[in-house]
Amino acid sequence: MSLQKNRRLNDQEALECLRPKDVMEPLSAGQVEDIEGPADNDPLVITEFLKVKDVAKENGIEIIDDREMLSGGSFGPIFKLKAREIASGQEMLITERTFTEVKDIEKRFYSVEIDTPWKKDSEPRYEITNKKDSHKDRLIIDYLYNEMRALESLQGIQGIPKFYGAVYDDLNGSILEEHIDGTDLNMLLLQKEASVSDIMEILEKLKKVYIQAAEAGFIHNDPSSCTVMVDKEKQPYITDWYLYSQGNIEGEGLIRDKYLRGLQELESLEKNLSSWKDVA
Repeated sequence: MSLQKNRRLNDQEALECLRPKDVMEPLSAGQVEDIEGPADNDPLVITEFLKVKDVAKENGIEIIDDREMLSGGSFGPIFKLKAREIASGQEMLITERTFTEVKDIEKRFYSVEIDTPWKKDSEPRYEITNKKDSHKDRLIIDYLYNEMRALESLQGIQGIPKFYGAVYDDLNGSILEEHIDGTDLNMLLLQKEASVSDIMEILEKLKKVYIQAAEAGFIHNDPSSCTVMVDKEKQPYITDWYLYSQGNIEGEGLIRDKYLRGLQELESLEKNLSSWKDVA
């Protein structure tokens, strides 16, 4: 089954693929029905574990135990998986971040007015065009795809988790990535159990991750509030990449403005540390 550039949803609306060369899989008939229909209360559909194991194996990893729930994420449960590197036999931990079918499809839609550029809060893959009223055109934001695309592209940057593949099923599935054994930066900031000097060091490293990712073309849209895990060596890792703007930060315009605002957000975190009492 191949996704044509345009696919009719009903008499008024058509589904258009905005980036056909990037499409991994077409939308299924069931997914199209979800797009057409209202939200319902079906239970969350977790990625089939066998598929997760297969994708891990394709990326040189053998999963050797059941899923262990870590927490709930923005789109679905987050699991810890015990695994083994096939080539070396070395045991390791990986994180599975699920993108479940919540059936609240409007979360993936952003209304756009005629002649208005794409919204810069994420990269759309599809657009629903309305033949009778162009003001009702909608973009479908594919967060799983965004996560996969950014992680693949940013490998090698310290502070970006290693990527072990994506299990893809329409707009849903799972991301497999390096498990960061550490503490959420938000918890460090809230509990104030780390010294000011340690937090300053972490924030400086976080800025470096943000800048290097931006230089590679991926500007994180919420760097001051995203999920950041800090390991025992005080290295922060940005572990969610479903919201980004993509482009060259060297030129003038919206992309550079977005980059500079994010940098300003991170610098404001450092300024707020002036009110702390050093616990060291």
